[in-house]
Amino acid sequence: MAADYQLTLQDYLSIARRRALYLIAAFLVVLLAAAAIAITMPPIYRSTGAIMVESQQVPDGIVPSMVKAQFDERINTIKQRVLTRESLLRIASKYNIFRDSGGSRTSTELVDGMRGRIGIELVNVDAIQNYRIGKTTIAFKLSFEDRHSDIAYNVAKDLVALFLDWNVKLRTESATEATLFLTQESDKLKAEVDRLEDLIASYKRQNINNLPEQEILRVNMLGRAETDLHEVERDIRSTKDELRTLEVELSAAKSGGGELPSQELQRLKAEHAKLSAIYTESHPDLRALKLKIAVLEQTTEVREAQSAPAPATSLASYLAQAKVDTARARLESLEQQRKVLQNKIAQNEHAMEMTPRVKQGLEILIRDRDNAQKKYEEIYNKKMNAKIAENLESENKAERFTLLEPPLMSEKPFKPDRGKIFVMGLLLAFASSGGMLVLMATVDQRIRGANALAHVLGQPPLAVIPYLVIHEEEVRKKRLIKLSLIAFVGATLVATAAIHLFYMPLDVVLAKIQARLF
Repeated sequence: MAADYQLTLQDYLSIARRRALYLIAAFLVVLLAAAAIAITMPPIYRSTGAIMVESQQVPDGIVPSMVKAQFDERINTIKQRVLTRESLLRIASKYNIFRDSGGSRTSTELVDGMRGRIGIELVNVDAIQNYRIGKTTIAFKLSFEDRHSDIAYNVAKDLVALFLDWNVKLRTESATEATLFLTQESDKLKAEVDRLEDLIASYKRQNINNLPEQEILRVNMLGRAETDLHEVERDIRSTKDELRTLEVELSAAKSGGGELPSQELQRLKAEHAKLSAIYTESHPDLRALKLKIAVLEQTTEVREAQSAPAPATSLASYLAQAKVDTARARLESLEQQRKVLQNKIAQNEHAMEMTPRVKQGLEILIRDRDNAQKKYEEIYNKKMNAKIAENLESENKAERFTLLEPPLMSEKPFKPDRGKIFVMGLLLAFASSGGMLVLMATVDQRIRGANALAHVLGQPPLAVIPYLVIHEEEVRKKRLIKLSLIAFVGATLVATAAIHLFYMPLDVVLAKIQARLF
């Protein structure tokens, strides 16, 4: 027809009548191909098990779990452990899953085929997490697909068992590894604490006289030593003065002067009584007086016992010499005391100078020890919690997988959906016939009909002579109608058989239709 002529519905119907055989052929080819695909596609069965994640039975605030991974992360970890090459090949060999392939597949192809048939679907719900609403996984479904329902069931059952076992194994291993690691760390820290304790003790022994806790004692000792030193130096000065006086008396006694022993004894006793009211008995002056009194008393007793008068000068000289000797002895003793006190003061001052440095070193050691002790206590508490968590995992009291729905043997395949395939084939058959009709109308450039002729000539024809049908055309038309009816009946029978065999028995279909209508 002319390129610019717009075909009408009547023109399309006319083309359909003329090309009915081609349209029916296209329809039947597509429909029969769809039916063949629906019939020949092998059935695939699916067996599915549902596993629920059950929360920890003991509150986490009482016994915290050592396994803190997210649920989907744990699923992926277990999936990697279960779907290993060796595990999949073992399952495939156990149930002879790929027996239809004739052994032509490589091990890599077998593993990929197994993984392609395994399905894992997470079940998520809305939950509040950290004051926000988000998705939380509470369960997951594990499935396996195969042409044989028993194989799908057995493999799904094995996979579910592997997932449950690996979950327990991985959680227990994780808790055990955490306990072992914390035990090793706590032992290291305990050894470090002991080492620092020994180091502190050794440091204190080496600086026993310079320890900070003795600083106040050192100050007091230094004060007492300085006070004693002042007293000793005062006594030394007094003794030196007294010694000079006694030496003068000794010189006078030797020259013939001096007191009698009895008078000297009375004078010393009077002086002793006077000093006793001021000083204690341990005072050096009192001790010197006591010594003089004892010497004079002894001398007087000896004189009385001999009953022989001694020259006054000799006795006075003797007594004066005794006093000088006593004073010198006392001075020597005081000098010795002064040296001792000076050494003591020097030692205390040196110790007080060393104390800040010793204190600084000791504080560093104590700080290191305290830090190590704090870390040790922290790790030790974690270790104890890890042991409790390990017991929780071993007794299956922690978060665990629970089999919610075990895999079942499927009674009907879940794919292919032969009914949908056939319906899609039917729609595609109609579409192919329509496409064939449009294609023929577009390709055919011949002028057919009065309207097309009038469009070309620009004016209507004078008269329209209808098409004269001859006998052969009538016979051909009747034959075409018969073939079309036969093809339609055949297609209907094929579709009915396909529905009955592969989708649903016809009595069930009729019962459902009747239930919906009435």
